[in-house]
Amino acid sequence: MLQEAWMMPFAFCTREKRWCEFAEPVNGESTQFLQEFALKYNMVIISSILERDINHGETLWNTVVIIGNHGNIIASLEYCYFLFKLGTSMEPVAFVDCNC
Repeated sequence: MLQEAWMMPFAFCTREKRWCEFAEPVNGESTQFLQEFALKYNMVIISSILERDINHGETLWNTVVIIGNHGNIIASLEYCYFLFKLGTSMEPVAFVDCNC
């Protein structure tokens, strides 16, 4: 299981490219890379991505993708953080499953 930090777009932000520009569809480049990796090494991979949901008005989600050892996407779960106050950390104040 990969930590969220590997897909942490905040670390790569510049004045020219905002963090939301790193979002991609579930079957985007990052997932395709992991699908090849899962198939090559016969492993299941659970990874988070910053998803751009083109079917729902390009909504941005934190999404968990589960990739099977045959390189197939087994499942994905979209969730979001609601930040009710901004502090010095990036930790969410409340977690809400957006599929509820």
